[in-house]
Amino acid sequence: MGENLNRQHSPLEICNHIITLDESIRFVGRIKDKKVVAFARNTTKAPLLDSELGNMAHYWASIKAGVEEMFDGPLGKTNWMITAKERVKLVTLFLDDGLLIFSLEVDSDHDTIIKQIQGLNLSL
Repeated sequence: MGENLNRQHSPLEICNHIITLDESIRFVGRIKDKKVVAFARNTTKAPLLDSELGNMAHYWASIKAGVEEMFDGPLGKTNWMITAKERVKLVTLFLDDGLLIFSLEVDSDHDTIIKQIQGLNLSL
């Protein structure tokens, strides 16, 4: 199916690869234990948040993911979730041992991008 990115690739290498998949990807981050362990930014796009608000957004994604997991029993495992803002889409992809978060331009085709990333068979 897709390309395998596995333990021989660092989380930073994986973020750097994902950022190149589509020009509408603004930011990619890998979260483990509610902390960003690696990230990549699209250098052609100005950040929308300063570093303090960026850190808060990453932490909040972890909190929301934890709340979602409460419903995994009756509803099944959460695969991903999206928040659509006026200026950006925020996507959280659930992995076996953490999260992959990324932001997209508001007019992006998030379904296609999510499927591309899932097709990478991420194993971190």
